[in-house]
Amino acid sequence: MAHHVQRGDWVGAIVVTHGARVHDKVVSDDMFHRQQVPDASELSAIMAERAGVKCGETIRACEILGMKKDDLYFLGADDAVLLPEQTLIRRLAGMIRQLKPDIIVTHYPLESDGVASPHAITGQITLHAMQLAAAVDPGDRRPPHRVAQVFFFGIGAAAVRSHVWGAIGGFTNDVFIDISDVVQKKLAAIDAMVSQGYGGAYARKRIETSDGSFGQCVELPYAEGFISMRSSTHYHLPLSDYDLGRARLSDHEAIARRSFRVKTEPPVS
Repeated sequence: MAHHVQRGDWVGAIVVTHGARVHDKVVSDDMFHRQQVPDASELSAIMAERAGVKCGETIRACEILGMKKDDLYFLGADDAVLLPEQTLIRRLAGMIRQLKPDIIVTHYPLESDGVASPHAITGQITLHAMQLAAAVDPGDRRPPHRVAQVFFFGIGAAAVRSHVWGAIGGFTNDVFIDISDVVQKKLAAIDAMVSQGYGGAYARKRIETSDGSFGQCVELPYAEGFISMRSSTHYHLPLSDYDLGRARLSDHEAIARRSFRVKTEPPVS
């Protein structure tokens, strides 16, 4: 995201759920050890307030990466039981027709068990919405729009097995993006998600273990891994500058290139 913003590309983000139930410090952490949670009306008010906090943190995180606040969209769907239902799919399809993205990045639709995972359901909702967006829909005057390519987050989909669902499929990352020059921004963005419990030690651990691991796969300090939905077509056999440069490095030069560590200085403003 940071790279595309720097290049001058339009980058937007759609947040499907309000997320108040997920990792929130007050709702899912402080109340975990209570003898009794508040009644329905009080709890609903608390969740609405916490959803607002998370919304603000998300805006801050995206602004750190260079995005504009006006390019963030919050659908506010309830994450109690997230399902690929028509109302939400039609709403997202309308946004795709409106925004006309060439590339969509989303969750892998079979992540984890592919059934009760909000990440997987979000990916499924997105695929349904993309298909609908490429056609007309009564009530929406905007013409159809077809997305050129979809990249699924590699983390969670092609990860090391940690439960029985991790044995399904054997999905692999086929695209890696060098984020070494903007890893400090990513650290600051994750640090901004305080209510989620992501700030501080977790942010650093996550980057070193996930982005550091992806980087090791391609002999870089830090990288992000993705799974492309469609095979790509070229006129010549593709060879990136990264792959060509890697072939020209000796063993020790390659080790030195990927041995950089993210700094632990205050977040980038």
